[in-house]
Amino acid sequence: MVKTLIKSTKYDGKYVALEDFDSHKVVGDGKTPREAYDKAIAKGYLEPVIVFAPIKGRIQIY
Repeated sequence: MVKTLIKSTKYDGKYVALEDFDSHKVVGDGKTPREAYDKAIAKGYLEPVIVFAPIKGRIQIY
């Protein structure tokens, strides 16, 4: 079974800020990592974890 960080398609193609490495709780999102980070900081999360949520079914090349 594959472990999924973010199950909602709402964040596809966006950067999301998670509460911490063990959490799946999204505390910010945006088109850029900075936007997601700033939203999390504004909510009081001082060390959010930023990840990119790829679009399902699309090949991602980094």
